[in-house]
Amino acid sequence: MLDQRCFIRYAFLFLALCIAATLANAQQQSIKLRGTVYEMQQNNRRPLGAASVKLSPYGLQTHTNEQGEFQLEDVPVGAVRITVSHVGMADLDTNMVLTRGHELRLILRPNSYRLREVDVTGRSSSANGSSSTHIGRNAIDHLQANSLSDVMSLVPGGLVVNPNLNEPKQINIRNVANATSNANAFGTSIVLNGSPVSNNANLQTLTPVHTGSSMSGGTPPTGGFDTRNIPLYNIESVEVIRGIPSVKYGDMTSGAVIVNQKAGVHPLTVEGSTNPNLYGINLSKGFALNDRQDALSMGADYAHNTHDPVQSYLFYERTSLNALYSSNWLKNKLRTHHGLVVFHGGETRRQNPNDETRQLRSSAKELGWVLNSSGTYRPQSSSWWRELSYSGRIGVTDKEGYYQQRYTAANAAYGMSTQDGAILSNTPGGRLFDEEGREITRILPGDEHRYAIYLPSTYLGMHQIDGKEFNAFFSANTTFFHRLGNSYHTWLAGGDFKIDRNFGTGRIFADSLPPYRNLSYVNSSFRNWPFDNIPALYQIGAFVEDNIVYHIGDHRLNVIAGLRYDRFSGVDDRVSPRINFSADIVPDRAVLRLGYGSLAKAPGLLYTHPEPAYFDYININEMASGREDALFMTTTRVFDTKNNDLKIATNTKLEAGVDLRLGKTQLHVTLFQEKLRNAYGIGPTLNTFRPVEYLQYERAQAVDPTLKIASSHPVLASFNQPHSNNQLDKWGLEFDLNLGRVDAIRTAFQLYGAHIQQKSYSSDYFFYDEQSGAGAADRTHIGLYAPEMTSANERSTVTTLKIVHNIPRIGFVVTLTTDAIWNESNWTVYGNDSIPLKYISKIDGQVYEFNFKNREDVTEKEFQEILRPVARPLEVVESFPAMFNFNMNISKEIKDFLKISFFANNLFRSYPVAQSDRVGTRYYTRNMPDNTRNSPGLPFFFGFRVGAKF
Repeated sequence: MLDQRCFIRYAFLFLALCIAATLANAQQQSIKLRGTVYEMQQNNRRPLGAASVKLSPYGLQTHTNEQGEFQLEDVPVGAVRITVSHVGMADLDTNMVLTRGHELRLILRPNSYRLREVDVTGRSSSANGSSSTHIGRNAIDHLQANSLSDVMSLVPGGLVVNPNLNEPKQINIRNVANATSNANAFGTSIVLNGSPVSNNANLQTLTPVHTGSSMSGGTPPTGGFDTRNIPLYNIESVEVIRGIPSVKYGDMTSGAVIVNQKAGVHPLTVEGSTNPNLYGINLSKGFALNDRQDALSMGADYAHNTHDPVQSYLFYERTSLNALYSSNWLKNKLRTHHGLVVFHGGETRRQNPNDETRQLRSSAKELGWVLNSSGTYRPQSSSWWRELSYSGRIGVTDKEGYYQQRYTAANAAYGMSTQDGAILSNTPGGRLFDEEGREITRILPGDEHRYAIYLPSTYLGMHQIDGKEFNAFFSANTTFFHRLGNSYHTWLAGGDFKIDRNFGTGRIFADSLPPYRNLSYVNSSFRNWPFDNIPALYQIGAFVEDNIVYHIGDHRLNVIAGLRYDRFSGVDDRVSPRINFSADIVPDRAVLRLGYGSLAKAPGLLYTHPEPAYFDYININEMASGREDALFMTTTRVFDTKNNDLKIATNTKLEAGVDLRLGKTQLHVTLFQEKLRNAYGIGPTLNTFRPVEYLQYERAQAVDPTLKIASSHPVLASFNQPHSNNQLDKWGLEFDLNLGRVDAIRTAFQLYGAHIQQKSYSSDYFFYDEQSGAGAADRTHIGLYAPEMTSANERSTVTTLKIVHNIPRIGFVVTLTTDAIWNESNWTVYGNDSIPLKYISKIDGQVYEFNFKNREDVTEKEFQEILRPVARPLEVVESFPAMFNFNMNISKEIKDFLKISFFANNLFRSYPVAQSDRVGTRYYTRNMPDNTRNSPGLPFFFGFRVGAKF
């Protein structure tokens, strides 16, 4: 908070100085900018309505009317950047100098491969103050992406991936090469048509007490939104904000991905695609409804993905229908978009006919709908009030997870009670007594018909998880524009509201067929877990931002400074300052950029409202005796796992960069540093080791059910709970060098990449009990080793060279992509890992000082058991040699109605073998999937797509 207060003071001081300086300067002239946008079709020019016209860096925006005309009031004279876009058209992005009486004539051409400079790569930009990458429709088609995460290969630091749908596709921003991170993806905001999608209400996990992994291959609740659910056929453009986004974007720590769908009139398009895993078909059409530029864009999509061609029983399916209605009101002052999306899909694993032993079968299916709406009102007669905008989204997703498996070696206790302290026998309502006639069993209200079960060695277990996720979002903001001296101010102010809840039935299974016990958590058990009684997660945000443009001669300074306030229900609130600064060092040639920003992400329902931890302790077990009156009795313990100390995850970003332009050549370089604090996780904490008196009984006499105590041992019930103890320090350098098109050889060259190094560690203790046994007498204390006892370090350096050759006359484009991984290494730095600082006593669960300075001083067995063996196998740097992957994409237009594309990844089937630096006998086959390193690899892969326009 101290850093935030200092930043706010300096930010307001800077703004005050800017205002004071501008008041000392003469007023700079402004003009009423008029213009007309045309489309060029078969050498014929005609006005184009509903085109978007943006002026940077002032943040001014409007749309053309039916005659293609537009006007903007009070526009500063001088150099500006004008961006014009329209569905189905190639963007016009140009710099020009505005003068009085200047009337623009702007021409857009169809977005096709017949353009001289075809746009099939990502374009780095800092037009909105933050480092970002813009990806257009042609680039998506040429890449043959099947999910939104596939296009991340066009971002500096990204690598080509095979476009299948084998597993949940999450988006990671600024991550080390060949790795995925749930924490990074959870902090990435995907904004679709102005409203963010959400994974906050996802509870599809077997139990957060043990782990937060997904159910049957579905989206992990601890990760980001599964982009397989966003078909790409109706996406017009994607912007990946890697740096410091505007304060209007909240609930994130990594960055934002802005997705814009097709809206407006466009021809009927039918596409089909196939690769070794996937086949799919989609169609879309945009209809003109009247002469007011109203339009209805509709589409449908189906995709079927088999994880392995020889395992047809394991597959993913997706079906979606969407409609987007665009309307124009009040003489082009109000433009609105209203959309509806219906989708169905998910993972399915049918039983393998040859799998008679395990009988494994699972599914994770989704059925849902989404309504979204957005609109902008622009009072064209006002020079100071520029626009009022809103966006909203409401969606419901039914998720059904199912899992079946025949378990073996499955003997375990299962008490049906869900109440702490219940003691049940193996007969409903059965009561057992000790030698003095005192009742041992404890049958609580509601447990009269429940009993304890000793599960058989083998049984067919089945369970399902039914979730009904409800997500809603609404945002409204307004923009003002005014001038002070030589400075121009575009003010943005607004707020947003977000709610996530799950109304599902929850986890369901028969008491006699529970899920298989987790052997890592001794005596732990499962219970049915309803979701519909979990309260909703609310978020309320407010923001204000000033986009300041200041002129000093031919030089321009641009400051975008803002504050965002978020209130997260059940956790805390957060103030997030953000500022982006840029200055023309050499006008139209060199720009210096600086940035600072704080981002905050709310925890999902899995973190704020986890299920209780259940344990079943066997008090007596005679089930193996064969007796008809065999006794079986368990004690059930229930512990609340909610973490009242959960903090808001925040990321502090710093950036410094330079943008250079010389003719067609552009170079963007960004040096960044990020400090992620209080990142969410599920694991042990000081509150997850609870003392239990483990009593075991035996018969007082062989034929008498009267019992006596056979043993009594203090043990600790060990479980996990959500926490915010994960920390991540990251720094790196990104660059994007675009040499433009060399007309003589009709070829363009682009080289981009990133060097990233990161350190992850925990701010909590390291908990050690690996010498603890399963038996009651074999349990140990818990050793507490120093926080940051280990810190995991990763480093990677990657570059991508794209060579794009096109022949506009025949609509032919071929791209050769070379991904180079120059460095890929990881290592662990160890702190005090030889002796604990404290320990949790198994006697009373309290934390005590470990009063030994050296291992040699420890002579008692109970304390020797919490001395971890000193071994540092990960201290050696595991470094892989440089590796190169060559990939090819080919696209061809046939006349004006047919388009075909082909791609091949890892053209030369490169699978280099690398010897481990740590274990000389271990070898890695690179480019093959490696779960130990979270690496998807890049096996040889190819695909084909054909599309027709009518």
